[in-house]
Amino acid sequence: MIVLWIILGVLAALIAIIVILLHISVRAYIEADNKHLDVKVKYLGFELYKLSLPDKSETESDKPHEGIAPELESPEIELSEIPEVDSTGGEKPGSEPEPQPEKEPDEPEKTEEKAEEKTDGGPSLLDKFNAVKKYIPAGKKAFRKLLKLIRFYDLRLELTVGNDDPYKAGLNFGRINAVAYSVLGLLCCLFSVKIEHTEIKCDFEKKVTEFYAKTAIYVRLSAVLALAAYVGIYYLKIRKSLKKLDNSKKETAKNE
Repeated sequence: MIVLWIILGVLAALIAIIVILLHISVRAYIEADNKHLDVKVKYLGFELYKLSLPDKSETESDKPHEGIAPELESPEIELSEIPEVDSTGGEKPGSEPEPQPEKEPDEPEKTEEKAEEKTDGGPSLLDKFNAVKKYIPAGKKAFRKLLKLIRFYDLRLELTVGNDDPYKAGLNFGRINAVAYSVLGLLCCLFSVKIEHTEIKCDFEKKVTEFYAKTAIYVRLSAVLALAAYVGIYYLKIRKSLKKLDNSKKETAKNE
């Protein structure tokens, strides 16, 4: 009896540890501007992934050292590879012209048969959409709830748009405002977003386009698994409905 309680206690401890680990967020820190992109992914204080573009170590090593001139290798060209050309710009009459590949005759009958097979064999796009449409409204609320579990913290966005022509500068400034805040609004609708600072500037003196973006994305492993299971279930349902539609189309075609 004591052994059974020990086993149950160990299983309960393992389940508790797994649940705790699944509820700890994976954090992705993203920072980008015109010249570089830095991405760091951390979990439980450990760095899982790191990306830095451009890599500072590679760019510094690729630069030539001062005082050392790089050696240029002279291209090696054999004389036999150069064709002989006469003064009129064409090849000499003694040289044999290169054989041109023969053009295959067009086969319109085969192409028409293939097109007929594609159109007559399977269901149309409208039929496929009607078969899939019934699964879309049922999953909207659940899908949005799962997306809301992805959280953006300390979102910072700075843009600078300019032109030496004031009319073009103002026009570009208006377009950038419309695009940037539309994307930001869509992001806030889909995910949980906490904005730290957003600013868009217009420079009327010089032609410039600069941006700076920074955020931290928190995602729980349990949310990722739930989202993957949700998408997988609905994918199987949609695939099953499309198979039924295809089979019904084939049966009707055979009866005809």
